[in-house]
Amino acid sequence: MPVFLAGLVVAAAAMLGVQVLYMVVSGAPPAWLAFAALLILLSVPTAGAAVAWLGTRVTRGASERRAALVFAGLGLVAGALWGSLLAGGLARQLADAGASGGGALIAGAAAVVGVTAAIGAGLGRLTAREASDRPFLVVVLGVVVVLVALLGFFG
Repeated sequence: MPVFLAGLVVAAAAMLGVQVLYMVVSGAPPAWLAFAALLILLSVPTAGAAVAWLGTRVTRGASERRAALVFAGLGLVAGALWGSLLAGGLARQLADAGASGGGALIAGAAAVVGVTAAIGAGLGRLTAREASDRPFLVVVLGVVVVLVALLGFFG
C-alpha cells in the first residue's frame, strides 16, 4: 500500500478518535460523531492530501519526529482556517437571526478543528511507513471512518 495513502487513512482515523474524545468531554450528542466523520471524510482526501503533499516537500531530509511536528503544525493552521470558515457561515446565519456570540463560535470551531487536524496530520506522518506495511489494518481504519460517516448520512 502506498505510504501517502496509508498516512491519510491513519490521519482520518486519528481525527475521528479525537472527535470521540471531544464528544465525551463536551457532552455533544452522538449525532456529532457522524457529522464529524462526514467532515473528516470530505476534508482528508482534499485538504489533508494538500497538507501532506506540502509537508512532504518541506520536510525532505528531516528526521521522523521533526517531520511529524511540521505536519502537525501545518495541520493546525489548515484545520483552524477550515474550522473558522465553516463556523463563519453559521455565525452569519445566527447573527441574521438576532443571536450574538459569533466570534466565540468561530474561535471555538477553529480551535477544535485545528487541534483535530494537527493530531491527525502528526500521527498520520509518524505512522505512515509502518501502516503501509499493514494494508489490512489501514483498510479496516478507513472502513470504520466511512461507516461512521454513512451512519450519520443515512441513520
